[in-house]
Amino acid sequence: MAKKDSRSVTDIVAFQPTANVTVLPPDSGVVGQFLDDTRNMLKARAMRMSGLLKRINESGQRTEQLLRQAAERMESAEAALGAQFRSEGLLPGNDEDQEAEG
Repeated sequence: MAKKDSRSVTDIVAFQPTANVTVLPPDSGVVGQFLDDTRNMLKARAMRMSGLLKRINESGQRTEQLLRQAAERMESAEAALGAQFRSEGLLPGNDEDQEAEG
């Protein structure tokens, strides 16, 4: 006669004895390769982004320098134009000039 087991359908049965199971470290095998690939990808991306940010920073500094030079030239041109207009009598003179005349 067949021997009846007292197990139900939902019981957990070990297929291998637990003494024979080897637990690998998390950075080995497929997982380790995935972690290495991901780490290398992120390093490469960081290097690319660093290079791009460096170029953007240099471009921004050049743009700032050009804008400062343009502002200085504009101020000097405005001052020269004002002086020329005052010398031609198109603009009233300085307060000092008006006090000297009056």
